[in-house]
Amino acid sequence: AYGDDSVQQLGGVHIVVENASNLLTKKLEWGRLAAYLEQSTRYIYFDQKDKDGRYRYHVPEYLKPAVKKQYIEAMDTIFDLYSTMVRKLTDHVRANSNVSEKEKDVAWKGATRAQACAQACDAIRPVLPVATKSTVGIFASGQAVESLIMHLMSDELPEAKQTGKDLLEQGRKVIPMYLERADKPERGGAMIAYRANTYAGVKELAKDYLPDNHATVPTEPVTLIDYWPKNELLLVPDMLYEHSNLSLEQLQSVVNDWPYDQKTAVFKTYMGERLNRRHRPGRALEKAHYSWDLVCDYGIFRDLQRHRMVDDMNWQLLTPRYGYDIPELVEDAGLTEQFEACFDISLKLYSLLQREGYALEAQYATLLGHKMRWKVTYNAREAFHLHELRTTPQGHPGYRKLVIQMHEKLAEVHPMLADAMIFV
Repeated sequence: AYGDDSVQQLGGVHIVVENASNLLTKKLEWGRLAAYLEQSTRYIYFDQKDKDGRYRYHVPEYLKPAVKKQYIEAMDTIFDLYSTMVRKLTDHVRANSNVSEKEKDVAWKGATRAQACAQACDAIRPVLPVATKSTVGIFASGQAVESLIMHLMSDELPEAKQTGKDLLEQGRKVIPMYLERADKPERGGAMIAYRANTYAGVKELAKDYLPDNHATVPTEPVTLIDYWPKNELLLVPDMLYEHSNLSLEQLQSVVNDWPYDQKTAVFKTYMGERLNRRHRPGRALEKAHYSWDLVCDYGIFRDLQRHRMVDDMNWQLLTPRYGYDIPELVEDAGLTEQFEACFDISLKLYSLLQREGYALEAQYATLLGHKMRWKVTYNAREAFHLHELRTTPQGHPGYRKLVIQMHEKLAEVHPMLADAMIFV
């Protein structure tokens, strides 16, 4: 009935999705109106086996027997190499610490020991397959859960479809009234069909209309595709709006005749005296937008995809095509050969799955270190949050480097806004 959506927003539920591949986790975290917590690959070893003695990676059970056998063999080999490398690298980090031998027994207890583990896990995580299983915690309203279920059930990937069905089954145990419509043929069922059919239709047209759908590898990891406004001082009328009784159109006309110094005085005052990165200027900045096309490894994307206050975030199918980088720490420890071996195995498995007709499932064979292409648009206020958070010393070196490049490009077109982001 009309108004049901508003009622759905008042009830919240905690959900835990276990054994989700790293392909599925990004689909689970698609919705804006929910909170997510994902198991980190940066601070724990991922070479633990389950009760059946298997490494924790997703296996599509419907693969042809011969393909499935090769899939498991390849995954096991990659995880064996990961296990060897991450343990050796932990020892390497500890052995090359600046702590004196006299102090080392004490220093390497507790937090310092954990730090060595974190550095090793961080450097070796690029060889973890996208098939690696993870756990995702979700807190969402009934409305957001319903939307997530329909999103998953309309997806092409069988793992996503099944998870959508499982969420519906479990959700009905705790919030049955909020999920009554989720699979009704005329309501949720129709929405699922609409999304699936629309996606399939555009996919088919892309296949027909794009004769060469294999672009050359880009040389630039960061491309600022578009931005608005072309002059950042055009935001001044919006900054003054709540302090005036003029229409926005009238304000724009008045401010347009002001001298430069008068406009910049308002602009700088609106930025204010920021004492830390959490002091963000007001919502007038939400009018300015930046659209990016990005190429980075999947591990970096996983971190940046967590930002919710963005528009038009989407990514292409994962592929080995864009290559990978070797961390300096891996080279220093003499583990380059084993590191590269993981990517060679991954490429062979990916190619096998493609040949056998498993284009979607081939993504499971890619590694977190493989680069991928994605796009996102966000406003200037979100840029304050994203740029300042993701360039802190505590952040991952990979996304720090990427976001610094993004900030430099933003500064070329909006220097005053960039200067106001003083914590980058």
